[in-house]
Amino acid sequence: MSNSATCTIRTESDRRRFEELVEATRRQAWTMAKRLAGDSNDADDLLLETYAKAWRGFASYSPERPFANWLLRIMQHAHLDSRRRANPIRKAESLNSMVSPSDGEVQEIQVADPSAGPDEELFRKQLREELDSCLDQLPKMYRDAIVMCDFDGLTYSEIAEAQGTTVGTVRSRIHRGRKLLRELLLARSGGFSKMYA
Repeated sequence: MSNSATCTIRTESDRRRFEELVEATRRQAWTMAKRLAGDSNDADDLLLETYAKAWRGFASYSPERPFANWLLRIMQHAHLDSRRRANPIRKAESLNSMVSPSDGEVQEIQVADPSAGPDEELFRKQLREELDSCLDQLPKMYRDAIVMCDFDGLTYSEIAEAQGTTVGTVRSRIHRGRKLLRELLLARSGGFSKMYA
């Protein structure tokens, strides 16, 4: 790779080309931002952050690849980053859906009902920290697919579009990621079963 390819100085032609590509993909980018963010104001913020990051990294864009896929991947990462900043402790409501074994049967993790005692907040915080820690140990491609599916509620086709891959690959990533996550959670569940049995 030449030094000119890695240079971050942008020319007027770079700016025009970037604006053309943004305009050509504006509707697709807005649709994905709305799906990821949920409401229009958050979608606007996500779109602006995505465009800013895309412009900063435009020197790394390869014209042989579709601009929309590159942009949507940046958006996906920006969305995940903003979710982490906004709520560093992820919700654990879909924990059981994430620990299903490979045969498709849901395996319930038995946890004592914390709502009956005064330790509810501590219990939920520790459970979320465990889930967060286990998610962070997953390879990025699995973690991102699981977060978009189980936390953001995106369909497999929406995830495939955001990641620039096929639906089959997304299914495989989610399946393998859930299997790894289940193994990590079950390995750690001994501590929870002792504390909250």
